[in-house]
Amino acid sequence: MGFGDVKFMGALGLYFGLANIITISLMAFLFAAVISVFLLVSKIKKRSEYIPFGPFIVIACFISMLVPFDYVFIALAKIFTLGLF
Repeated sequence: MGFGDVKFMGALGLYFGLANIITISLMAFLFAAVISVFLLVSKIKKRSEYIPFGPFIVIACFISMLVPFDYVFIALAKIFTLGLF
C-alpha cells in the first residue's frame, strides 16, 4: 500500500468516522485479497506486477454508503470469526 492510499484513507476517516473507516478498511482488504488471489491464479496478473489498492477502497466506500452499518458489521464479524459471532 502506497502513501497515496494512506492519505486517501485518512481523508475518508475524517468523513466517515472511526467505526465506519474500520469496516471500510476491512472490506477493502477482504475484496483485495479475494480478487488478487483470483487474478494471480488465473494468470491475468503476474506476481511481479502491481495491483492497485485504491479501487478496492472505493468499492468498500460505496458499499459502506449504501448498506447500513449494522448489516456490514454483522457480515464482517461472521466472515472474520468464521461464523462464531
